[in-house]
Amino acid sequence: MRSFIAINLPAQVQSDIGAIIARLRPAGPPAKWVPAENLHLTLKFLDEIREDQIDPILKAMASGCEGGSPFEIALRGFGVFPNARKARVFWIGIDSGYETLKALAQSIDTQIATLGFPREDRPFSAHITLARLREPAPAEHLMHDAVSVDYHSASIPVAQVDLMRSVLSSQGALYSVIASVPLK
Repeated sequence: MRSFIAINLPAQVQSDIGAIIARLRPAGPPAKWVPAENLHLTLKFLDEIREDQIDPILKAMASGCEGGSPFEIALRGFGVFPNARKARVFWIGIDSGYETLKALAQSIDTQIATLGFPREDRPFSAHITLARLREPAPAEHLMHDAVSVDYHSASIPVAQVDLMRSVLSSQGALYSVIASVPLK
């Protein structure tokens, strides 16, 4: 099963960002926009895993979360990867809690690597993907309109990390929580 480790967003935050997506969508180049209910912050993409790997992954996640206590994040600011001239991903950024997120993601990555999953070779860049552009394209209009959106989320509590299942369908990806690991 296709899986990843994430922090899920509260329904109200998903709804707020969904409204922003509806407002910005016309300004963007052709893209696959993320449905509001799928908005999350990925800490580690695992790709395909087997059923018998779930328990070891959860133990590794728990080890990666050791020493971490619940914390808060806030969202603010929009951007694109890799750049505005050849954008592939449109995202919303982290305004506060970034260093804690980074440390958590690195700790989980280290523990998951002991199970044979490759370590991340790119630096961690905490963000929430809003759209994936169909082809690299200029995103100046999208970024211009995004600058006019003054969105700053309230503090979002982070008390657990979720192991997620992703099922690809003709309607898009369907996400579900396999299991959660609390931050203590």
